[in-house]
Amino acid sequence: MKPDKDKKKPKKEYSRRIKNLRRLIVTTVFASCLIPTCICVILAVRYDRLKEGYDKATADLEWYRNRYGTEMEILTGGEKTTPDSTLAEAEVVVAPVEEDLSEAKTPSDTEADVDYASIEVSGAQNPEDIEGTRYVYLTFDDGPSSSTNEILDILAEYDVKATFFVCGKPDARYTELYKRIADEGHTLGMHSYSHKYNVIYESVDSFKSDLDKLRIFLYETTGQWSKYYRFPGGSSNTVSTVDMKELAEYLDEADITFFDWNVSAGDDRSGANKSTIYNNIVTNIPKFKHCIVLMHDAADKKDTVAALPSIIEAIQGMDDTVIVPITDDTLPVQHIKY
Repeated sequence: MKPDKDKKKPKKEYSRRIKNLRRLIVTTVFASCLIPTCICVILAVRYDRLKEGYDKATADLEWYRNRYGTEMEILTGGEKTTPDSTLAEAEVVVAPVEEDLSEAKTPSDTEADVDYASIEVSGAQNPEDIEGTRYVYLTFDDGPSSSTNEILDILAEYDVKATFFVCGKPDARYTELYKRIADEGHTLGMHSYSHKYNVIYESVDSFKSDLDKLRIFLYETTGQWSKYYRFPGGSSNTVSTVDMKELAEYLDEADITFFDWNVSAGDDRSGANKSTIYNNIVTNIPKFKHCIVLMHDAADKKDTVAALPSIIEAIQGMDDTVIVPITDDTLPVQHIKY
């Protein structure tokens, strides 16, 4: 009997192996069908999302092109193009630069030394002229820079929205900063592509070219079509070889509103520090009901960043006063009439 039992063992072992092999084959076949199916489903979902985003971007660009055909045709030499070809042409226009324009400016590229208190500013109304809420618009020129993230962190901490008048900086280290400004609900304004006075203000055509270059660059980077502008040096600058009223009229025709300021941090002047920046802003805000506050977002403006929390707290502590970003409803402060 013993030998017969021993003979049965190999048969059982063989049968078990056959079952395991069948199970392995079935599992392998099932996995080979399931995995490609899952991959196809994932790719199909991603394709639908990408197509939806592409269709939306195409529709938006077509809308912008139809509404602002003049600007788009300048970039394409007056030829009618599809949205895709318009962007392709724009890529040629946006040439990369290596330097941080906010950190390296020639003396002629700095803000003109003007006594803004002596300028008749439209929109800068005294408290007795209007009853109700005082609106304060914190604006930052020249960015983005190595200080932008810190500024955005402070604004987020106090739940404050601001306005950034930016320049064109296609360097990859700034790409996410443009996007963060837009994504966090701040207003993205334009401050010229190059910030080079001798280029921007050489002629009307030079100004238009610089503006179009920046506008397309910001659209490609953030998906936003900016419609707010601040002239380098302000509309009251004395370095332009072009009549500033002519440039202001061009912006108006292009449905772009320009903003100067009636309160300045003075952080672009020598000797500025945390204390003077704070005092320049906080002591002048009560003079107006609509306060456009000028500050700078630049690597060398650390005192501006340091003073920002105290400035926000002081403004928030003022009666009937709110801090808001520039919108279509904002009363523009402008140094010139046109």
